Amino acid sequence: MASKTVTEKLIGDGIIGKAICRRRRISSKNRYDLLRVTKFRHEDTVYVMSQKDQGLAEEPLWTPSFIDAEIWEQAVSRFPNFEQLDKSVEKYLLPEMDEYLQSISDAELVSMTRAVLIEHGIFNAPIRQHAGKTYYFSENGIYSLDKKSELFPYEGRKKFNIFKIMTAPCFNTNVWSKAASRFEVGMTLEECIDIFLQTELAHNAPQELSPIDRLVQHIAPPVYGRVPGNNNKSTFDHIRMSVGLPRYQFDSWEALKDEIKKYQFEIYQRVIKKLEQDRQFKKYGVPINFLKLDNVMLLRDFSVEFIFELKEPKTAPMPDKIITIIESEEE
Repeated sequence: MASKTVTEKLIGDGIIGKAICRRRRISSKNRYDLLRVTKFRHEDTVYVMSQKDQGLAEEPLWTPSFIDAEIWEQAVSRFPNFEQLDKSVEKYLLPEMDEYLQSISDAELVSMTRAVLIEHGIFNAPIRQHAGKTYYFSENGIYSLDKKSELFPYEGRKKFNIFKIMTAPCFNTNVWSKAASRFEVGMTLEECIDIFLQTELAHNAPQELSPIDRLVQHIAPPVYGRVPGNNNKSTFDHIRMSVGLPRYQFDSWEALKDEIKKYQFEIYQRVIKKLEQDRQFKKYGVPINFLKLDNVMLLRDFSVEFIFELKEPKTAPMPDKIITIIESEEE
């Protein structure tokens, strides 16, 4: 809930339309991307979006009046492109604002949560259904029982019937569902919110990503092609596979190339695994050792393209020597 409050304060402080971060493109020493906070017409959602610098390198960056400049600069440097502002605030800004979070009283948190619940229609909506009974909050905010589910028909697929908030990133629906099992008939909405705020989900701490996991963002499905003259749709002559790379993780294009060369065999193995698991490849019935790695190209769209061709069978798909990466000259 704190993220909603901070986001509202940022909007009130004038963040919409302002540039909040400047990132130098690793493929160019003199070009920048600006992160700008944008609100589209006919939408309530506010986004953080990347904008190509068109001579705006000297445009001053906006900073909020109520957040330490160093904390703000560190947080916004990690804001992803085309992300909702409140999501970025929750993920990257709030963890840096310990003093602010500690200053929020329990009463304020309850009040914030109550406002969100009312905004999304908490009253006279089924909160929980169990053993043929439905529980809900009446219009005066009292947790009530619809004993025979006369007001709310009991649905077997109840997950499509129960009150949920899916459009507010500051609201954890799983925590709410767990807390609702502890609500008691006769409790006020505020008392139930207090239970909700004290409820935690058991979870395992996320493991830190390895260098190869940070490097390989995704592997696109294989694209099969045939040479001119081959009209047999049940065969192919070559396969293209694209590996997505991070745009802002490295300080320079050369550093990115060095990292690719360092982990090229690991990347290759992941590509081969992805190909072996592809349904279409399985339908072709071609053994993996019938493929030859013909080319590996580093493209300016921050991807590595692998090109395979059919060949005579070999004992193993792994190349005998280090993969030579050809850098595309395309922008």
